[in-house]
Amino acid sequence: MRKISVRSHGKMKRAGPLVLVLFCIIMVLSAGCTDDNAIPASTGSQPKVMSGSTGSNPDFDPIIGVWRSPGAVYKFEIMFDIEGKTRETYSSVPNVFYNGTWIPAGEKTYLVTRDTGDKTLWIHDASANTIYKKDMPGIVYSFYQGTGASTGRSTGTSGTTAVLSGTGDQIVPFYAAQSGLWLFNMQYSGESNFIVWLKDEKGKRVSLLANEIGTYSGIKPLNLNAGKYYLDITSSGPWTIKASLS
Repeated sequence: MRKISVRSHGKMKRAGPLVLVLFCIIMVLSAGCTDDNAIPASTGSQPKVMSGSTGSNPDFDPIIGVWRSPGAVYKFEIMFDIEGKTRETYSSVPNVFYNGTWIPAGEKTYLVTRDTGDKTLWIHDASANTIYKKDMPGIVYSFYQGTGASTGRSTGTSGTTAVLSGTGDQIVPFYAAQSGLWLFNMQYSGESNFIVWLKDEKGKRVSLLANEIGTYSGIKPLNLNAGKYYLDITSSGPWTIKASLS
């Protein structure tokens, strides 16, 4: 019995360091990861959306949306989406585009990094509702999703109703305050195409609301989840769209 006890004690003594190592590994794994790899909560992967201070409509970073070069026929467009991604396109060269990412880089300044590695700084001018490259301040790009513009404005909104009006091509925001059946009452008095796409907050198409030629009056019902959307409108004349919860 004594020999067995000594042998067993020897085994336990030799196994001591191994047990200690295993215990340390278990403690590290249960902790998740070391301080060097930890990501502070304040620097989450989606810093672009902030809780709204008034009502139920969230405040989106003002850079989010589609920005276009001025003129009836735009040449350049850059989209900043809610996930921190960008896409630059050229209307004159349909097959040329640049994907990338964006992050805030200081007050009213944003850093865009293309997938190619090229980096540019963009400045947001809230007073003029425009953005421009820091190294090219003379060329500005307009925000075609903002309300209050002369060619695409909100003439009245409530929790369950939004009235939008404008002339010509336009992208305007629409916020569905509640989930349910929404009715889009559309009036158009142009002579050529009238096309209306409803897009989600990332710019993806949700539904085709209208695709007509010439004067048009109609209603399109659509079940929607609460959230932010955009109406992408192609037209050659004046239009009015009233969205209301049924």
